[in-house]
Amino acid sequence: MDINTGYAIGYDLNDIQTQISYFELNNDSPESLVSDGENERLGIPTVLCKRSKVNQWSFGTEAVRLINTEGEAEVNKILSLALSQKSISIDGEEFKGLDLLILFVRKSMDLLSVYVPIDQIRRLVFTVPEFDRRMLSVLERVAAAVPIARDRIMFQSYAESVYCYMIHQPTELWDTECVVFDHDEKRMKVYDMKMNHRTEPVVAVIDEAEFEGLGVPDKEVYYEDDSEMGADDVKAEADNEELQVPKRASINEEQAEKLDVQLYDIVHNFLSSRPIRSVFLLGAGFDGEWCKQTIKFLCLGRRVFQGRNMYSKGACYYGMDNISPGELNEKYIFLGKDKLKFNLGIYMDRNDKEEYIALADGGVNWYDISTEVEFMLYKGSKVELIVTPLDGKEARVIEVLLDGLPERPPKTTRLKMKVSFMSGDTLRVEIEDKGFGEIFGSSGQKWEEEFNI
Repeated sequence: MDINTGYAIGYDLNDIQTQISYFELNNDSPESLVSDGENERLGIPTVLCKRSKVNQWSFGTEAVRLINTEGEAEVNKILSLALSQKSISIDGEEFKGLDLLILFVRKSMDLLSVYVPIDQIRRLVFTVPEFDRRMLSVLERVAAAVPIARDRIMFQSYAESVYCYMIHQPTELWDTECVVFDHDEKRMKVYDMKMNHRTEPVVAVIDEAEFEGLGVPDKEVYYEDDSEMGADDVKAEADNEELQVPKRASINEEQAEKLDVQLYDIVHNFLSSRPIRSVFLLGAGFDGEWCKQTIKFLCLGRRVFQGRNMYSKGACYYGMDNISPGELNEKYIFLGKDKLKFNLGIYMDRNDKEEYIALADGGVNWYDISTEVEFMLYKGSKVELIVTPLDGKEARVIEVLLDGLPERPPKTTRLKMKVSFMSGDTLRVEIEDKGFGEIFGSSGQKWEEEFNI
């Protein structure tokens, strides 16, 4: 492939609406996939359905149509189903949640292939609401099932996608502090991004908050001419399949006012002591014009933007920056909760000189780190790892005790060590005694330990 061609794909995977964006190398900005002629903001419903008694599956908007019009079996909240390691029964047959998630992703990738040649995808970045070991395990299985090489697939959280999106926008929108409100009609997630210009590179952090128990006004459906028709006439018109009775929907104004006050109080309290210049509104909860008081407050001295695909576009920027790092990557670094906030290394004896070897770099996602090294133990029965915080605090030593290691002369014990992380602050170390060739055979001993850093 020509180094000047190719695409970065941002894939926002969640239980409700999946968004897919694509970014062609050398273009100015990403574009988002449009499903079945729908507005790109609506995305792809994260839904599958199976035709009754046959092995035929549909996804997205087509699945929703079949569910609503023909009563086909619905599979929703597919990501959560996969994370729970549960199965569901359809037509008397059991289907694993993980298999259904893989099916959905593969079908949506087929849709993507209409816009982007799959063999020209240089980075596929999955972005998800939260990261933990279960999510990582699920995404690894998904990555193994798509027709893209594993070394081109990356993962990130929504918080990091927010950061990646922001730094590619005009600087005045985010150079001090900006905030994202994501309202899904039931709860609201908040991402508060701050820049620390006292460090070099500039450090960005995102504080997250969540507000439960929110809602949106009910919609009341009525007919165009109901002012001139009685209730029986309206029902008769509606039941007549040959007639297309025009419907309109309006919100419950009294309910809207109460919900607007509730939302206003949350937003006002959150922003009252923060120097926010720009606000970004995401999610279906902000659709319509029901929260007028809240929006009016937000617009006082701030720039306000509304959209749905920030996460997928942020993932695109992340993939593109990985393909071709630029000045932004040198000037700014994101230290989210999934990032290591320290460097990890070890001093090894090489050619009679003590040399520092990096095992994990600060600013990297914990789930991307899996380092293996082999080295000679100079003396004793412990391994010392050096933790150097990025905030300038003093380095400290972590000791891994090798209880039961056979006594041998100096420099005659070879060790194999693997370093990985269970979270951003939980280090896992695995060490194996490899002996010293034919002179001192391996004892076969292994040591495993976790450290909270």
